[in-house]
Amino acid sequence: MKKLMQLCIFATMFIASNVYAAEATFNPNAQYYDMNSEGTLSLWGVPEAGGGALKGNPDNGWPTKSAIASWLSMIMRAQELNMVVVIGYDPATFDIWYVAKPR
Repeated sequence: MKKLMQLCIFATMFIASNVYAAEATFNPNAQYYDMNSEGTLSLWGVPEAGGGALKGNPDNGWPTKSAIASWLSMIMRAQELNMVVVIGYDPATFDIWYVAKPR
């Protein structure tokens, strides 16, 4: 029984470690972004999303409202400086995982 439990834990860790974020470059001067009244950040125009939006929704615990505010700040700063940001997202659900600093 102990061996089976160890095998299950190992398999779970192996599967979880193989989850990777997809990345896309987002140009706020050429692509559209918005935030609704509930704090959901939407990034439009990312070709990998197939016409949909990448979303950061604080309802599920992650991302937090402060993380989304930070992301929006970085996107607005990139727009001001005529730069881009790299967006990390879940390729299955298009949920935003992170927004990198302007480049």
